[in-house]
Amino acid sequence: MNNATTYYVQTMPGVEEIAWLEIRDKLPGAKFSETVFAKDQNGLLLFSYSGDASDLFQLRAVEDVFVLAVSIDKVPRTRQVLPQLTELIGESATFQHAIDIAMPIRKQPGRPSYRAISRLYGSHDIYRKQLGEAVRRGMKERYPRWRLVDDHAMLEIWINLLGSRLVGGIRLTDRTMRHRFNKPMPLKAALRPSVAAAMIHLTQPTDDDIFLDPMCGSGTLLMERRYAGAYSQMLAGDMLYDHTQAARQNVHALRKEPPNSFGALHLDATRLPLANGSITKVATNLPFGKQISSPKALKRLYPAFFGELERVLGRNGRAVVLSSEYDLVKESVRQCSNLEILTGYSVAVLGQWGRIYILRRS
Repeated sequence: MNNATTYYVQTMPGVEEIAWLEIRDKLPGAKFSETVFAKDQNGLLLFSYSGDASDLFQLRAVEDVFVLAVSIDKVPRTRQVLPQLTELIGESATFQHAIDIAMPIRKQPGRPSYRAISRLYGSHDIYRKQLGEAVRRGMKERYPRWRLVDDHAMLEIWINLLGSRLVGGIRLTDRTMRHRFNKPMPLKAALRPSVAAAMIHLTQPTDDDIFLDPMCGSGTLLMERRYAGAYSQMLAGDMLYDHTQAARQNVHALRKEPPNSFGALHLDATRLPLANGSITKVATNLPFGKQISSPKALKRLYPAFFGELERVLGRNGRAVVLSSEYDLVKESVRQCSNLEILTGYSVAVLGQWGRIYILRRS
């Protein structure tokens, strides 16, 4: 790891741990560094990797990928941080190394251009705008001929001042990593692709999976399962016929070879038209919070769904479900003698905290 470069990924809040599992699996030799948080907006996961930077583009449980450019563990919460930041950008070898990594990836014709994005969390004696000005002073000193632009810059320099921790990087990815699907039939409140990818990774996909999402919505989990690798069969369903149609069209529209062994059914997740033990993997986003208006409906749905999950999952089958109804999930699983919750991860989805549960059928 002597030649390793430090990178960081930006995730939805709470997905950092799952993102590390994906990094560990897909980037051999990657070494975990730390996680830091930006309130309820994002998580940052820092790690080192000695392979090619383009390898990081295969990650899917993340929102963006950055090469680390500046890092200070304990900074004053006063104006003193501003000259420190300017000096690091203007003179440090780490910043130059980050530029050298990013330039071949983000290269555009013409004179190099950049923009600065600053984020400030916690109590400080400075404003976010002043962070951006400190970046611009350092860039002017180091690269006097580079153009400062408001948009469509070749390089984006992001500075995150999180309490007394400063982390800055140069963005390697663009908006297509976060907004990766152009769905012909989008639906409101669809699951974030990076969260769906995290859930799919937790199912531990294999080539012989018989995969099911019985509450598929617009099909985001199905689309991520398509990109996770081969499978034996992929099934989807939803109580709402329009959702089933949307999922079918969205999956077929992927920029990938047409899906094999894929079926989308109009079905009730509490009465699945599937044989006992016929499914090996399940991932689904259960209704919770504002997604459903009646608490009584939830109390009927959850026990019935988990009972069906227990029935259709084969021995050692694995299910990954998302919900904020913590007590209802646990109570429903306790009623299923062959289901157990292995672990869970708290994540923020659409401004609300929920939990991704991993279950196994004995």
